[in-house]
Amino acid sequence: MVPKISIYPDYNTMSSAAADRVIALLSKKPNAVICLPSGSTPLGMFRALAAANQKGLVDFSQCVYIGLDEWIGMGADDDGSCRDLLDKDFLKPIGFRENQIVFFDGKAMDPEAECVRVNKIVESLGGLDLIVLGIGMNGHLALNEPGTPWDTYAHISELDALTAEVGQKYFQKPTTLTKGITVGIRHILESKTAILIGAGAAKAPVIARALAFPVTSEFPATVLQNHLNAEFILDAEAGKELNQNA
Repeated sequence: MVPKISIYPDYNTMSSAAADRVIALLSKKPNAVICLPSGSTPLGMFRALAAANQKGLVDFSQCVYIGLDEWIGMGADDDGSCRDLLDKDFLKPIGFRENQIVFFDGKAMDPEAECVRVNKIVESLGGLDLIVLGIGMNGHLALNEPGTPWDTYAHISELDALTAEVGQKYFQKPTTLTKGITVGIRHILESKTAILIGAGAAKAPVIARALAFPVTSEFPATVLQNHLNAEFILDAEAGKELNQNA
């Protein structure tokens, strides 16, 4: 099944479109379960959502936010952690209450038990209504690295060398990154809606590969071709290698 592909002229319009999908969901289901990523690509979406929230155009007060992933060994107080970035860029500007947030504790003494905890919460909530994803240069989704089985829920991930290298951009000084804790491919496939956002020319070949065959665990983003309701929201640069007439 081919995901819907929506290409916008630039980063800002792409970001606004992604925000509109979140707003539309919450207007229909105020208590929706949403999972949004940290990082640089979603910043425009977060700004658009914060602006809409301030204008009273969207209400986040009843929804539940599920954290996508975290570096093992890091928590909210560590600069550059996923929770730190999300607190600064989204959760605090929106005004999320702590009881609305379910986030992996990268400093948990028992990371496997932390996976079980999050899995149980997501299951009790009926799964994810919406998951928004970026895409790694190696095709990873969240921290589901190449080779991750499709049937995996939350799990500990051994980080690919490329992921560890790219991850350095979030830190002020060189930081050792070896493992992550992440929602699984099954969470993505079982979500009611999955959106992949992509921006910039560097992501163009990666996006093209994600929409090409074969669908393989060696390039995790291809799994979105198996999702019943997936959409790629891209700026023109990220989508420039796609044949829109196909």
